[in-house]
Amino acid sequence: MATHGQDPLLHSEVRQASTGGYFAGYAASIVLMLAALLVTQQHVLTYPAFLWVIFSLVVIALVAQAALFFGLGLSPAQAWKSVSLILTLPLFVFTIGLSVWMFHSLAPRVMPDTMPGMDMTQQPTLLE
Repeated sequence: MATHGQDPLLHSEVRQASTGGYFAGYAASIVLMLAALLVTQQHVLTYPAFLWVIFSLVVIALVAQAALFFGLGLSPAQAWKSVSLILTLPLFVFTIGLSVWMFHSLAPRVMPDTMPGMDMTQQPTLLE
């Protein structure tokens, strides 16, 4: 049996990222989440602008994490990782979308605003 003198972990298909890539991804994630926190706490944007800023920060964080943590790139060595990501994203969006739709359509049916004969201002508390 012939032995190969190469370490499998040295192949670019196997390696995901370097230590510097992990630290850079962590730092980018922290900075982007702090930016989202500040945008949320300041209340200086209109609601549509707020949604666009948060959405933009999320997309930037996802791209940074995909590139820095998972080592996704445009090189031929990373083709299968990119294909798996492309096939997973629609399933993820589909699952989240159906969950949101389910809760949105289910809420009015199981939690009506007012029930006949019940005054919401006279609700007893747990201590009464």
